[in-house]
Amino acid sequence: MGAAGPTLEDLRAPPNVVTLIRVALIPVVLWLIAVDRRGWAVAVLAFMVVTDGLDGYLARRTGRITELGKILDPVADKLAIDAVLIHLTARGEFPLWALAVFLVRDAAILAGAAMIARRVARVPAANAIGKIALVVLAAMTIAYVANVAPLEGPLIAAGVVFAIWSVVAYGGVARRALIVGPR
Repeated sequence: MGAAGPTLEDLRAPPNVVTLIRVALIPVVLWLIAVDRRGWAVAVLAFMVVTDGLDGYLARRTGRITELGKILDPVADKLAIDAVLIHLTARGEFPLWALAVFLVRDAAILAGAAMIARRVARVPAANAIGKIALVVLAAMTIAYVANVAPLEGPLIAAGVVFAIWSVVAYGGVARRALIVGPR
């Protein structure tokens, strides 16, 4: 895909189909939490985490890395985690202050990525800190859904640290991309 934008063919690329399946599973997880089927909700969330790695592997292995996939994948990750955390917060099971930190982080990263994409006509790739933050946030979310109280505190602390660190790291990427421009 070039500057022309995403195509229907990009949407049908196997890695992007996997990502879309993850998005489609978000309401399933929310419903499972709502009807107190926590074990199933954890299983579906774990499946979503594993398939997050699968779509990246498929994209690299099949040579189907698309600009659409670079957008869909991180958006799917953020939607999944944020939707579950919003749901848990509404139920009084997750602290509002922490939800605010994660929502602000995700909004800042998505806004920065959009600015970069508009300025340099390409989507910035995820960096290592962002990937680590995603793993920590996914583990934290699963711990809260599973009600594993001993892990909740340490994982929320780690989640906040990596959330802030990832915003700083993405800020550096955005600054370089906006100053240097297209390559």
